[in-house]
Amino acid sequence: MPVPYRTLFLLDSAEMSLVEIKRLDRPDEPDRGTLYSWLQFDKAAGTLTKLDFVSMDSQPEAEQREFRQGQLRFDLREATYRPADDTSPRTLLVCPTTELPAALAAAIDRYLLTA
Repeated sequence: MPVPYRTLFLLDSAEMSLVEIKRLDRPDEPDRGTLYSWLQFDKAAGTLTKLDFVSMDSQPEAEQREFRQGQLRFDLREATYRPADDTSPRTLLVCPTTELPAALAAAIDRYLLTA
């Protein structure tokens, strides 16, 4: 049986997706790191990686997140993800969270069953 979750943010490009989810099966969990996860989906490889959250900043003009793997900045339309390994920044589009691409949804389901 799949683990219930809600998609909070979906950022997408041709190569990858970044998604933040909130687990719905642990409503009394005090550890926010257990409830919320940022995940990176590599479309070519079909792999999903949990990003290690460090900090966040919310401003009226943009949201920022810092992970051990890189930095993310996004507004209502687009995002820039800068990997920590100094590769080129990646531009992603902010997408509706109502329906995830099938490959991404399947990868999240597999991840949650083993997390």
